[in-house]
Amino acid sequence: MKKCLEERAGDTNAMQLSVWKSWFHKRKHSERTNSMDTVEQRPAIPEDIREVIEQFFRTYNHFKGARSLQTDTFIKEVFYATKQDPTDQRSIEEMEAYIQYKNKHRLRLKSYVVDEYLSLSDNVRMIGVTREFSNNQRNRVLYFIMKENESWRFHHIARSHHGKVLDKFQVKEQTGFVIGNEKAALLFLTHTSSLDASTFMLGDYVHVEGYLEVEQEVSSYLYYHVVRMNRVH
Repeated sequence: MKKCLEERAGDTNAMQLSVWKSWFHKRKHSERTNSMDTVEQRPAIPEDIREVIEQFFRTYNHFKGARSLQTDTFIKEVFYATKQDPTDQRSIEEMEAYIQYKNKHRLRLKSYVVDEYLSLSDNVRMIGVTREFSNNQRNRVLYFIMKENESWRFHHIARSHHGKVLDKFQVKEQTGFVIGNEKAALLFLTHTSSLDASTFMLGDYVHVEGYLEVEQEVSSYLYYHVVRMNRVH
């Protein structure tokens, strides 16, 4: 497994660094100016991006309805997260049809709240969304929205995962973390020069957010690219 992992591209490393810098700046500013403010705040989002977000969630329960708002990468990430078979090399249209079929048997989205918004570059935005489903279950994900051909599209979905660092290893310029427990665990990778690579050790209990890596050479396993990671005390 370790020998087959591919080196990540430099633009993704820059994106991760930008996420960290923006997040820490936002956190410090919030602590400095709003430490006594307990009122829930909604981030200020430009109107054109807000319209894309609202349209995306209006069609959430009908996956094909949001095709114009999704990059091919986004569809691949949702497909492999659903199918759990990295060797399945269907076309984008076949992936989309499979997700549409599977969604018929899944919980329906009841409501959502955009509670985080970061501008990472001229062409990339990140939003944090808390979603509530028909059984009242909630979860939180990060979406990366990218400007492609003058239109904003959902490009990555980064999911949250909690667990203990069960293994840590080096593969070329990447540092790998196996995070979870003895019954179930996920593989996460980050660039060795990142803060995460030097901060977290075996045995740490962490909350990690990352998206499935689907643009590298197809192999016999799935792994997630770390967006950000925090130690849980």
